[in-house]
Amino acid sequence: MGIRGIDHIEIWARDLEESVAFYTETLGFRQGRWTVAKRPGGAEHHQACVILGDMMIELILATPERAAGDEGSRGVGVKAFALTVDDMAETAARLRERGVQFVQEPKPGGSFYGWRAEILDPNGIGIELREWVDDSIHNPDWAPADEAVTRLA
Repeated sequence: MGIRGIDHIEIWARDLEESVAFYTETLGFRQGRWTVAKRPGGAEHHQACVILGDMMIELILATPERAAGDEGSRGVGVKAFALTVDDMAETAARLRERGVQFVQEPKPGGSFYGWRAEILDPNGIGIELREWVDDSIHNPDWAPADEAVTRLA
């Protein structure tokens, strides 16, 4: 088919500067392209890209109408994405030093062997932090780490 992988994730941002700072200064992404495009009728489309390894997030400035929406009901769209970490304890400590609040403290994985935690970006997008321990997404013989989780496929 020719599909090789995920190119990027798009996130509506209330404030591009704040979002870029969070991803670069707090999470260690590097800043990529930052553009503004003129649209028919005079509207402007502002976006900034942040990059970590082969992963790119495209932060798009939300329109005032979108930004004024109820933060508690995001509806469909990006719920969360996950970042792999080498050492959960060290990563969690560094993020706490930078003032990041955890919405889910580090805990053992359920469907995998390792650790998971969750934080939010400045726009309320969930970011799972995952440390794989003797397991990976490429393990065909995987088994759930938690007895309450059943492997279906």
